[in-house]
Amino acid sequence: MKFDKLDLKILNELQLDARISNARLAERVSLSESACLSRVKKLQTQKWIAGYSAAINLTKLRHVHFLVNVSLISQDPKVNRDFKHAVAALPQIIRCYKISGEYDYILEFLCVDAAQFNSLSEGLLEQDLGIEKMHSQLVIEDAKPFGGLPLDELFELDDE
Repeated sequence: MKFDKLDLKILNELQLDARISNARLAERVSLSESACLSRVKKLQTQKWIAGYSAAINLTKLRHVHFLVNVSLISQDPKVNRDFKHAVAALPQIIRCYKISGEYDYILEFLCVDAAQFNSLSEGLLEQDLGIEKMHSQLVIEDAKPFGGLPLDELFELDDE
């Protein structure tokens, strides 16, 4: 499938409101309803759309939010695989990024309180995962909540 300006418009609209009706989406992107639905289905089939979810307002929830930098003792594939497997098993780790630089990973924890965070981070250290050091930071404020991807800048379209 060739990606064009209409596909980009559809993705931008769905980022703003994933629950938009097909009729309203078609109107916003200037397509017929059937053509719009067909494009959305193609975007889904080709995995441009990974899924649909609700953005939960964290201020309504009891939580503490930590970012944790992790260094591993080696870059051995087994060490990395074991570490990622242990991280994936903890639902309180909501994101895990493998990064370059001084640390190997950044983990994002969302816990009910500091005691839970402490227990989980100590649990990771107690496992034989090859963790050399961990450096944690408490998130005080989400100063710029996620508002969608800057799609207009991330795509190079042939028909411009």
